[in-house]
Amino acid sequence: MPRISVKSKSTAHEESGADAAYRVIKEEILSCRLRPGEVIRIEPYTRKLGLSRTPVREAILRLEKEGFVEVHPRLGTLVSRLDLRQIREMYQVRSLLEGAAARQVAGTIPAARIAALEEELRSYTLGENADLKAISQSGVKVHRLIVESCENRVLAGMIESLHEHFRRFRSLSLEIPAKVLSSHQDHLAILDALKRGDGEAAERLIHTHFERAVRFLLDSVISGGRVDVPLVI
Repeated sequence: MPRISVKSKSTAHEESGADAAYRVIKEEILSCRLRPGEVIRIEPYTRKLGLSRTPVREAILRLEKEGFVEVHPRLGTLVSRLDLRQIREMYQVRSLLEGAAARQVAGTIPAARIAALEEELRSYTLGENADLKAISQSGVKVHRLIVESCENRVLAGMIESLHEHFRRFRSLSLEIPAKVLSSHQDHLAILDALKRGDGEAAERLIHTHFERAVRFLLDSVISGGRVDVPLVI
């Protein structure tokens, strides 16, 4: 692993060793380079970041409090496994919150913003050679557009608080092409409802989108499909 400097002369506040370790390990978890159930070893991060073991341990304890890491006396430190109940509940909460936000913002977003995003979504080639990562990233912009346009900042903040867990789910979803392509069609339909100012339809489509998304993810995991990760049931 290449060594990463944790200090920068150009910044007023230098990043602490524990903060640097937290940032690096968390990024690897959210991107699924560290997969659910995988053992996290301290030594690679002490070498990579040029740190002692103490700040790396501090970072791991912080990640444990956030639910991204499990510490077991005999097994060691593991990336937290997928909890089926938690996944269902997170999707349910986000569906309700973002559906309400979509209803509020329908008809208020500048047409040019919707048109530009719609053009981006329609520019992709679909099928076997589809660029699933790029399609997924463009889909994230649809959700971001809704949140950024929501004037109820408490509602927007509650949606954003779920972002990191959903980023982890999206990383796993890239292993399910049918899920990505299905979501792509959902995003186009949601944009159309927002453009028409049909808040009721936008809310309904958001609910359907998240119901379908969680079903794709859970079906693939439970059935031992392409997403092979340990579960908490």
